[in-house]
This record gives sequence, structure tokens and C-alpha cells, in this order.
Amino acid sequence: MREEFAVLDVGSGKLNFVVASKSADDIFFVKNFATAEYAGYFNGEWVAPERLKDDISSVVEKSGFNYKIKTLFVTVPSEFTFVRTSGLLSDAGRSKTITSSSIRVIHKKAESFKVSGYTALCSSALKYVLDGNKYTVHPIGEIAKNIYANMSFIFCKDEFIRAIYKIAMDLGFKYVRFVDGIWAEGTQLIDEDTRVGGAVLIDVGYASTTFALIEGDGVKYKKDCQFGKGYLIDALANALNVDYEVAQRLMPKITLNIESDDMSVYQYEVGDTKFECKAKEINSFLHNFILTNLVDFVDECVEEIKELDKMNVAGNTFGANIFPSINARTAFFLVGGGLSEIRGASNFFARALSREVNLLSAGTADWDKPYYASMFATLEIADKMSQKNSLLERLFR
Repeated sequence: MREEFAVLDVGSGKLNFVVASKSADDIFFVKNFATAEYAGYFNGEWVAPERLKDDISSVVEKSGFNYKIKTLFVTVPSEFTFVRTSGLLSDAGRSKTITSSSIRVIHKKAESFKVSGYTALCSSALKYVLDGNKYTVHPIGEIAKNIYANMSFIFCKDEFIRAIYKIAMDLGFKYVRFVDGIWAEGTQLIDEDTRVGGAVLIDVGYASTTFALIEGDGVKYKKDCQFGKGYLIDALANALNVDYEVAQRLMPKITLNIESDDMSVYQYEVGDTKFECKAKEINSFLHNFILTNLVDFVDECVEEIKELDKMNVAGNTFGANIFPSINARTAFFLVGGGLSEIRGASNFFARALSREVNLLSAGTADWDKPYYASMFATLEIADKMSQKNSLLERLFR
């Protein structure tokens, strides 16, 4: 077994804490794990900041963690971060072989970018353009006079970092490393060949959803919206005029990818009284809710990316991407528990988009669920950092 790592995965409705290490066959072995519901966040702000320390302390204690590990890796939710892209040019003056040092020089230049109130989590390359005409994600070993790097930068709110850092220190950790969850999922769980041309990652959680375009080793575009399993349950409760808890208990009985007849019903209880509702009507209601809140959001993001492509081609003659960022061959991936935990929801979502949508998860047995994706992607980053990957150390700070 290699070194053990502790990860706090911060979700919109749950906190996950895990301690794990990789075996000789590159599979994670989980030593400690706990999950707990908490108040979460809304629009990049904690719903109950006064309870956050107790919530985190509770999930760590629940896992049976012994605090021997001194570094805590924290998965940062998308609502606390933003992405900025920019191009950096490095001109050697003459044609020469590109080395890892050449690439480090580019990433060192990227470190000069500052944003008030935010801390840079990572800088990564979407692609490199050599001498203005050759596109690649692996420039090392190539021969070129100049290298244009299309870079992605992810920044995190200082408020988030300060809050989690203080809690971690109070718990007994000595070091905290913050990892952008979307970047980790996209670059660690989507294979490189798929990322080269761009891949869409849609992370649907309990109360927050993120649409991201992953390209090369970075995030080219991302946008958040308030949608998730909690919103579906709340809408169902309002439609049935029942309490949230009643709708929550009904949700596991619902299957959204089947055509129900007029006789099919879902049963639920309010106190000691049993009720029935027509499955066809409930399915239709939830279908429409997903269409107007999630599918429309995805379509809006795709249109925004198309407009950005047009602006990029018109305004950047050097290193401009002349190919559409999203096309018929672009792979779509779904992570998070917001849809995957509802039977048939991910299938309906794919049909509504008229695309194949792949569920994305880690490859560890018994943990290969979309709602554990960000946790295991962060473990992958932690493991790579321990191996002293010099380029990753430059990308991740």
C-alpha cells in the first residue's frame, strides 16, 4: 500500500470524509469513511456557517479517523470558484526541442495572475499551439520556435479557504490542500483521448448543478445553477401538497424512464394514512421540471459556448480554435447523485438532450457510484502529488 490520504468532499447537501490509499494494482483501498447531511451552501455562501465546524467535526469523528495523517485534501465545490482562460506565448527565438523546463516556464508565468478576494487553485493547459499551426496536449519532445499555451485558471473564494482552513487546524491537521472538484473529476476520471477534443461534464448534486467543458488538462468553461435532487423533492412535495419528508420517502418508488399507463400508481403515507397518486401524472410533472430547469440550462450553456467560439475565432488569429468546442461527437458525462440516485432520471435526461450521456465514476469496486466521483478524483490528485509529479506540482498549488 502507498501513502494514506484524507479527503473532505464538500457537497451541496452532504459532507463525505474518506481515508484511503492505493494498492499495488492502482485500486484505492478505503480505510475510513463517513457521510452526513448538512445545511450546505447556496449561491456560493454557507447556509448555516455557525454549524459548519460541528458538521465537519462530526463526519470526521464518525469515520473513526485517528488524526495520524496531517494533510487534509478538500474538494472545493464549483459555486465557490470561477474559471478564467487566457493565452500565454513563449518564444525561444529559434527552433529547439521542448522540455519539461519549457513548460514550467509557461506555468510560472501563469502564477502572476491575481484576483482580489480569490486564491488560485490551479493553472492548466487546454492545449498548446506550436509555431502557430500545430495543436497538441503533449508538447514535450516536439521541436518549435514558439509555444502558445491556451491556459485555464481556477480561483477559489478566500472566504471558503479561510473557513475550512481554520476548522482543519482546530481539528489537528497541519496542512490543507484545496482541489477544485470539477477540475479533478474532469481530468482524472475522463480519459485523455476524450478530453483532447473536449468533453462535457454535468455534475448534478443535491442543491447545485455545474455544467463544465473539459479540454486537455483544464476546464475551458463552467457555469452553475440551483438545481438538484432536493429541488425535485421540493417540487414534488408542493405538487402533492405534502411535507418535504413525505415526498422524500416517495422519491425512491418513482421510475422516470418508463411509460406509465392510467392504472399505475405510486403509494405514499402521511402519518398513518395511505394515499395514491397516478404514476403517469407524477412522471410527467417531474419530466417537465427536469426539462425546464436542467435541460434548458444545459442548452443555454451550449449556446453560450458557441458564441464564445465565434468571438475566439474573430478576435484571436494566433492559436484560435477553428473547430466547434461542442459538436455531435462531443462526449457528455453525468456525475453527482442529483439524477443518478433517482431511477430512470439519467435515462430521461439523455433522451431529452438527444445525446448519449455516460455516467462517470471512479473504478474502485463498491465505490463506483457517480456521487462518489469528486471524492475519488480528489484522491487521485492526492496520490499523484505524493509521487512528486513535477508538472502536477506546477499545475496544483
